[in-house]
Amino acid sequence: MDRLEALYSALEHEADTQRQQRDTERQARAALESENARLRDALAQLEQQATSAATADADAHQHALAEAERALAAERHEREQLAEQLAAARQTLQEQQAQLSAVNEALLARDAQLRELVEQAEQASAPQPSTNAEAGLAAQQEAQAERLASERLNVSQPAADAQTTTAADSSEAQASQAQMSQAQTPQAQVPQEQEAQQQNEEAEQGEAPQAQQASQPESAPSPHALLKQWYKRYPDTFFKGHTRPLKIGIHIELLENEPWDNKLVRRALAGYVHLPRYLKAVRAGTQRVDLSGQSVGAVTEDEARHARQQLDELTRQQKAREEQATDQRISHKLSELMTKHRP
Repeated sequence: MDRLEALYSALEHEADTQRQQRDTERQARAALESENARLRDALAQLEQQATSAATADADAHQHALAEAERALAAERHEREQLAEQLAAARQTLQEQQAQLSAVNEALLARDAQLRELVEQAEQASAPQPSTNAEAGLAAQQEAQAERLASERLNVSQPAADAQTTTAADSSEAQASQAQMSQAQTPQAQVPQEQEAQQQNEEAEQGEAPQAQQASQPESAPSPHALLKQWYKRYPDTFFKGHTRPLKIGIHIELLENEPWDNKLVRRALAGYVHLPRYLKAVRAGTQRVDLSGQSVGAVTEDEARHARQQLDELTRQQKAREEQATDQRISHKLSELMTKHRP
């Protein structure tokens, strides 16, 4: 009986132990299920975040592609504009080349006509050479005709550097005949026409400045010679090399220091301020100098612009004089040649 009770107690204890194990397993299973549910929720959130990130990346990539397409379109448009400008420039250049070719052909035709005219004059007036002396004369005449044609062609295409050099060399010799300008010293310069008109009025009214004539030396220098004296007397004001603009109203200081009359001083001053190197020195902001070489103010924009206009006009006049002199020289040589062979 006791063994049965002991066995029964052992069985009950075994059953309680198994029951406790099942409860423990059930709790562990519930915990695992809860953890599994939490992991599923976390996985769902991660998937949602990944989907959102992928969508954002796709939008950003699409936006970047759109920006790149717009930049490419702008660059393509700019290239098209540049191509159009290049085509227009090329067409303009071709037109200019065509014009130059036409001018060159016209000059060549004119030179050919001139050469033909000389040859016709030689053939019509000169006898056939029968001796060595006559043959040499005919060869010399032919060389002169070719030289005339060559000079005519060279005149049609003058070099800009030669024009500038000739203008600079001849302006100083012709300075005494230049008109007074208002570009550099507006108060110190009066046009030559106004001076002539003023002299005529003074002559008509009998009011010539007797005091200045009484003090004027008998042997007054020429304006060019007086300017040469100023180069030595005022080396800080009048320059032969590096030139500086003069003070406005410097003729008043010159009249106070020089024994010459107003007309001679103004003409000598005009010869200096009309030199090309002086006009080139009149630039905006450059300091002017007085009779002692001190700075007394700067050149204005209007004065600099007026000086450039005068320099352009001097260059144009010098070019016209050179062309006229060349034409006259060629015409004179041609006339001499035709007169020499006239029957």
